[in-house]
Amino acid sequence: MRFTITPFDDHGTPGIPDLVDLPTLKGALAEAAISGRRLHIRPAPRHHAPMGAQEET
Repeated sequence: MRFTITPFDDHGTPGIPDLVDLPTLKGALAEAAISGRRLHIRPAPRHHAPMGAQEET
């Protein structure tokens, strides 16, 4: 599964979103927890999956 991470600066201004995989997301969350960095995270849409298909986890 892929995720879109949007960082925010101290003033609440969004940065450039980044599309990442799960291991990268876990690393970004660990870094944000230590540094206090604010992130918005959401699952990225799967454009190659047929309509109604669900991804196996």
